[in-house]
Amino acid sequence: MPQRPSTDRYTSVAVALHWLVALGIIYNLWKGLGFEDLEVAHPDQIRAAVNLHKSIGITLIGLIAMRVLWKIGHPAPAPLPGLKVWERKLSVSAHHVLYLLMVLVPLAGWLHDSAWKGAAEHPLVLFGQVPWFRLPLFGGLSDAGKDWWHGLFGGVHEWTAKLLIGVVALHIAGAVKHQFFDGKPQFRRIWFGK
Repeated sequence: MPQRPSTDRYTSVAVALHWLVALGIIYNLWKGLGFEDLEVAHPDQIRAAVNLHKSIGITLIGLIAMRVLWKIGHPAPAPLPGLKVWERKLSVSAHHVLYLLMVLVPLAGWLHDSAWKGAAEHPLVLFGQVPWFRLPLFGGLSDAGKDWWHGLFGGVHEWTAKLLIGVVALHIAGAVKHQFFDGKPQFRRIWFGK
């Protein structure tokens, strides 16, 4: 098992992956919540917004996989000294749930899109440039069967995204508490530079 680094900071790669994933998640959650507002928009605007959402979501799956693999070989620094036992337990639990949701939300979205009965007529192209595949689990189903799975995974995607919003808010609140109320160097640990 890899030993904890002696430094009190995350590696540069971990920091870069953290902020790339954070920006992608926050953008997709923000835009995903606003899809109902797009009903008055032109169909091309709706399609462009949905395609960007899908592109970022699938990219996040890759970034999160890289983040998990990096974390295995490069464990996080030791917790900040002086944390109460309940704070450490809450932090560890929140991070586990956060990682689970970071995988589950975009995966449920990809499954939702893959079950869409209109998928054959609308190829998935990431960022308008990179042809991408849909998960080949629903090809032999009738339109009614695809609709059922499409609805199921759409619901999972929506509800896990709402749960992710709560866990991200808890994560941010914990970082702010440690930095500004406890006077700990929390932000320095996960920011760029020395």
